[in-house]
Amino acid sequence: MGGYVALAFCERHPEMLDGVVLLSSTPNPDTPEKAENRRREIALVEAGKKEMLARVAPAAGFAEENRARMRDEIEDLTEQVFVTEDEGIVALLGGMIARRDQNEMLRTSKVPQLFILGRKDGYIPPEAAEKMVAEHPQAQVVWLENSGHMGFLEEPEITARALLDFMGTENEPESR
Repeated sequence: MGGYVALAFCERHPEMLDGVVLLSSTPNPDTPEKAENRRREIALVEAGKKEMLARVAPAAGFAEENRARMRDEIEDLTEQVFVTEDEGIVALLGGMIARRDQNEMLRTSKVPQLFILGRKDGYIPPEAAEKMVAEHPQAQVVWLENSGHMGFLEEPEITARALLDFMGTENEPESR
C-alpha cells in the first residue's frame, strides 16, 4: 500500500516532497470487480481460510515466466501472509477498497512524479497501465519489460536505476 500512502501524503503535504513514485501502483480507485474480489478475500480470512489466500496471492504478483526463478521470494511472501494477523489483512484489503480516485490530484500537482510499471502485471493489466500513463503526461514512466507486480524483486537493477535517475543521483545501485 506504499503507493496509496504516498498519494495521500502528496495530497496533504506536497511542499514536503521532492517527488513521488508509484511503483506498481495506481491513482485509480478499485473497479467494482476488484472491490468484489477483495471482499471475497476478506470473507476467506474472516472464515479462517487465510491459507487459501496464501497459496495464490504471492505467486500471482510475479510474471508467470519469473515464478520458478523467484521461488524463494514467493515462499517468503507466502510465509508473511501466514504470520500477518487476520485483522491486518482485513484492514489492508478494506483500505484498498476504500481508496479514492487520486488522478486529478496527481495531474494538478507540482510534485515531480515517476511511474514504474511491469508490462506483465496481473494486478494492473497493461491496458489499464497504458491508459494511466496516457492520462498523466506530467509523469516520467519506466516500464519493466519482464516484470509483473513485483518489479522491484523481478528486475531490481532496472528499478534501482530508475529511482536513482529520478532522484538525480549518480550513485550506482548496490548489488546483492
